[in-house]
Amino acid sequence: MKKLLVALVLAFPVFCFSQVVTKENAKGKAKELFDKADNSFAFGKLFLADSLLHDAVKEKDNFIDAWMLLGQINLEYLKNFEEAKKGYEKVKLLQANYLSDVDFQLARCNMNLGNYSQAKTLLTSFLHQEKLVATERIQAEKYLTDCDFSTEAVSHPVDFKPVNLGGNVNSSADESMPSLTADGKYLYFTRHFGQGAFQDEDIFMSLHTSAGFAPAISVGDMINTERFIEGAQNVSPSGKYLFFTSSDRPDGLGRADIYISRKVGDIWERPNNMGSPINTPGYETQPCISADGKQLFFSAIRATGKGGCDIWVCHLNADGTWSQAENLGDSINTPFDEMRPYIHPDGNTLYFSSNGLPGLGNYDIYVSHKNANGKWGKPENLGYPINTAGDELGIYVTADGTHAFFASEQKDSKGQMDIYTFDMPAHLRPGYTTYVKGNVFDNESREPISANVQVYDLETGKLFSTFSTDKVNGTFLSTLPAGKNYAVEVMRDGYLFFSKNISLKDVKEGTPFEIDIALSKIRVGEKVVLNNIFFDSEKFELKKESASELSIVMKMLEKNPSMKIEIGGHTDNTGSEEKNKALSESRAKSVYEYLVSKGVTAEKLSYKGYAASKPVAANNTPEGKSKNRRTEFIVLAI
Repeated sequence: MKKLLVALVLAFPVFCFSQVVTKENAKGKAKELFDKADNSFAFGKLFLADSLLHDAVKEKDNFIDAWMLLGQINLEYLKNFEEAKKGYEKVKLLQANYLSDVDFQLARCNMNLGNYSQAKTLLTSFLHQEKLVATERIQAEKYLTDCDFSTEAVSHPVDFKPVNLGGNVNSSADESMPSLTADGKYLYFTRHFGQGAFQDEDIFMSLHTSAGFAPAISVGDMINTERFIEGAQNVSPSGKYLFFTSSDRPDGLGRADIYISRKVGDIWERPNNMGSPINTPGYETQPCISADGKQLFFSAIRATGKGGCDIWVCHLNADGTWSQAENLGDSINTPFDEMRPYIHPDGNTLYFSSNGLPGLGNYDIYVSHKNANGKWGKPENLGYPINTAGDELGIYVTADGTHAFFASEQKDSKGQMDIYTFDMPAHLRPGYTTYVKGNVFDNESREPISANVQVYDLETGKLFSTFSTDKVNGTFLSTLPAGKNYAVEVMRDGYLFFSKNISLKDVKEGTPFEIDIALSKIRVGEKVVLNNIFFDSEKFELKKESASELSIVMKMLEKNPSMKIEIGGHTDNTGSEEKNKALSESRAKSVYEYLVSKGVTAEKLSYKGYAASKPVAANNTPEGKSKNRRTEFIVLAI
């Protein structure tokens, strides 16, 4: 018996404490393979490195550093979480204390595989270590919260049927960060090339046709370069401005800066660095412009932030400069990272990605709505399976709020990450928004012309947005959030202006407004219908909503000092001729008196009531009668 005990004691150290192979003591073929793999990894050749490491562990099954690097490459880069788990489990089996955070890395593998119970056990074990640094403890506790959240989210999935946009958009490379023009005609996205030190990004565009999205093309050499990275883009709702991120350019202020390019016709102009205070010597990325062009949201790492990457906003000042960046605060930003902000055209709904809020692991997409006091409300996770254990970075929601586009790693992806579309669940939608799209041209030549467009909130009389039509093709597009009534005014020097009323006060859905606008040169006898002059039924007192349109009339008269106009009031044929004559003249007089009260010389003005004598449509339909009830002016002299 004594001899047997001695034999066991002698054998035990050999069985339990046999030396593992490390990169320092490895020899022969295994070392050669590991060194090649390590070099391939350094140069971004991840698949080659993975293959060489598998060969290395075949040579030496106890090569602990090879197993550890296999775990790292598959977890962090190849996203092959089963292989990553296998690597870290082997490390733990060979020598449990060789890697202090092996339980943490194994927990990450299990979270990405949806094994939340196993992940929770491993995280608890990791947190019991005595010498954890504060950042490790904070991250592990965050993941514990995610495990509980994920278990609940997976058991209550949201309605989600993603559709891959197909081979014309997606490729074997990664595609990410989609953004579309408000009319859905142009899709812009980032395509990623290469790996490791040889990574590059360019911006691509795909035109939406009746047959779907056309083959994607580069936005052109004016924006994409061979030397620098261009990506993380956002196209303005109008399609006229492209905001994007680029790094290491000669005109850059920091590691990554935000640039802007304007589209004229079909050509993007040379981009400009947006400068200070938007860009700093630090890191600014992922811009998003608001629909009215008055706010620029972006992600940035700044010393005054909440932690890692925060979401900030700059406001456009009256003089065309940008305000200092404002942090969106604790309701949005966390000590971790908040990325890829998208402000919906309703102006009150913000979508963004975060790895700091309770989620399903890594980056999830959230939505926050602005409160009545102008503050952002508590973010809501979009839920499973829109969000997964992987990364969901960036989302675009259509103007009407019914559809969304985002980049994701789904089972049918053509690369690791593709762009998908899906129907947005009703409870996650923003406010309904539509758009007005126009073509402005000369009434005689029919040639496109550049003009100024102003959109007013009729209730407040405030200017909602102002912009110019494309100087090549005369087009414009402006988004309009529901809940308001708008006046659209189109002006160009030497021409009579055009006005249109768009009522969205109680609208929750509908078709966009597309209009052709023929501007007439200022000539005697030309007329303009004042579509944004308002009276109560059977009344002649001007309503306050008329102020914005009348200000346009005053500007026109001011720019044309010798111009004289007659203001005409018109009714439909309902009621007596005498009554209609009196009402139409009283309404025309009200406009006349308003203009005079604002400083217009009385000699430039006259007024007349025409009753129903000059109809512009048949009086046998409600629509026709509505068109005939109008206020207009005619040019008497120039």
